[in-house]
Amino acid sequence: MRLIKLIRAFLAARYPAAYPEAAILGRINRSGMLDSPCTAEDLHKALLTLAQRHGHAELLTDVDGAQAWSATPAGVSAWTVDGSPAVGG
Repeated sequence: MRLIKLIRAFLAARYPAAYPEAAILGRINRSGMLDSPCTAEDLHKALLTLAQRHGHAELLTDVDGAQAWSATPAGVSAWTVDGSPAVGG
């Protein structure tokens, strides 16, 4: 599975929960669904693509400055159309 689809599936299945990048990275790498481990830089770029190009993810910032990523309703819809693949980890 491509990294962008994998991240979208992880976030959409857990919508409306939000996760920091480190948690997403650990979960998708443990899922075993990528040919090689994802780096923090690759994950960040893919999240930005999901947010800016596709509108399937958004970065939420808490009042204390903590940041976490969540799927958007459009991301959940795209994941559903994609067959709702499950991402363990």
